[in-house]
Amino acid sequence: MPQVTLSGGELSVLRSLMGAEPVPGQPLPSIDVLDRLNALVPCDGLGIGYVDMTGLVSARVRLQPSRNGRGTARELQVHEQHDGPFYLGVMHWRLFPAQAEACGVFLSPRDDCLAIGFRNGTDHIVQYGFIRGGRHFTPRELAILDLVGPVLQRLARERPTPALPATLTVSERRMLCAVAAGLTNAEIAEGSCLAVSTVRKHLENAYRKLGVTNRVAAIARLRGSDEAGLDLRERAERYAQRPVPV
Repeated sequence: MPQVTLSGGELSVLRSLMGAEPVPGQPLPSIDVLDRLNALVPCDGLGIGYVDMTGLVSARVRLQPSRNGRGTARELQVHEQHDGPFYLGVMHWRLFPAQAEACGVFLSPRDDCLAIGFRNGTDHIVQYGFIRGGRHFTPRELAILDLVGPVLQRLARERPTPALPATLTVSERRMLCAVAAGLTNAEIAEGSCLAVSTVRKHLENAYRKLGVTNRVAAIARLRGSDEAGLDLRERAERYAQRPVPV
């Protein structure tokens, strides 16, 4: 990846993205996030989809940018089946034509398309899509998208959370959301640019405020149920499993 020097305008957009919060009760970020992404890396179409491991797309956000303004934006609650596959990480479709065709992505030699997927809980994936017609993404633009990747992951929520103690700080809530997404303390620390000891301290404080003593109980609390029918091993196995591309 090339070294990236951002302009003043790009730095302002990046700061606004970093300061954005997930939409309460929604699995996907708002249209504004796509609008800011388009300001950093202009596209002909951007979208975000929320899909389970069977390929069922239950929510989608789309932005069709315009040269003379924001363009057409849509937030959809859908229930449609997609054969996939859905990939975790970055998929640059132009470089993998066979995979693109298998996923129903058909590009001319001058077109370009990117997908960035993240795990979202144990059984869902959130995938961002960036579409361009007639021109390719540059190495600099790819580096910018790599830079904002952790922000995009943080802005995707798995499902509505129950009422949580008002004493929870923003940092503690972010740590809990990361735990609910199946991340380890080391992965949370890397994505948040924090020391593992700092992550552990945030989680200890959050567990105390939630009235729980471990991450399994915290996850159950976040999901609004302690699932009394599951013993500890069943809970751990359910929440520790990691999804693979479908």
